[in-house]
Amino acid sequence: MNSTSNTNTLIDMWFPSRIDTENCPMDWFLIKYIHGLEPDKMPPANAKMRSGSTVESCVVDIMSGRAEQEARQHWQHVLEQHFPIHDKDEHQKNVCVGQFQDVVTNLLAAFKEIQKEPTEFQELVKGEGKGIDVPMGGFVDVTAKDSIIEIKTQWSTATGLFNKDGSLRLRKPSKTDTPQKSHLRQVATYSNAAEKPPILIVANAFEYTVFDDMNTEFMRKKQLKHAFETMRLSARARQNLLKISDDPKVLANFVPLNLMHFVWKELDEEVLKEIMDIWGVET
Repeated sequence: MNSTSNTNTLIDMWFPSRIDTENCPMDWFLIKYIHGLEPDKMPPANAKMRSGSTVESCVVDIMSGRAEQEARQHWQHVLEQHFPIHDKDEHQKNVCVGQFQDVVTNLLAAFKEIQKEPTEFQELVKGEGKGIDVPMGGFVDVTAKDSIIEIKTQWSTATGLFNKDGSLRLRKPSKTDTPQKSHLRQVATYSNAAEKPPILIVANAFEYTVFDDMNTEFMRKKQLKHAFETMRLSARARQNLLKISDDPKVLANFVPLNLMHFVWKELDEEVLKEIMDIWGVET
């Protein structure tokens, strides 16, 4: 059996992206972080992912003092350079470019509402978890004196269908009444590390929603504790798995493979065959 120090050479910190049970199931964790796929074999970022990162960069630029119009033009141009990963993503890119400015406007309005002066952007926060050998935490979008703020964006979805007038048929984002569970687990991890209460902003082209401990029970200490415990127990399970071995073929005996999960859908056939060989899938 391997020592704890061997675990630390593989994983030096537990980020939410490595331990979230929904977005990073154990089999995906094994392949991405232990087996280690080459960058060119990983699923490329799609239009919605690119749009979220460029909008956030635009808002941060503006709040950091860059001229607003200049920042808006620059980051929309960056988004326009996105290379679609397939035909449907090309339609999605056009939707996101068309909604870019409205999402930026709504995010800026949300920050004006919460009246929190940023002290840092993309601060790396590290915290402890009982029974966890390395830090748990991550990069906080916006840090204020008395809180941390996480930004999430939503985009209308290009369905791939067209209306009678030839326009693309879109599906608007669902109304956000409560935080998504994965977002809650993420901010709970950051809040534990930063030792500050979290604020979650969700914005799309039509509206924005602010979640904090004043308007929803999900952002209060009890619920945040439950969310953090989910992440801590996930980190503990993965940590203990790595104490057995760092050989993916050995670990595959302890972790079921579920290729029906959404995380696998953009991988090509050659990569999927490589993964199935690790598990010894019979075809």
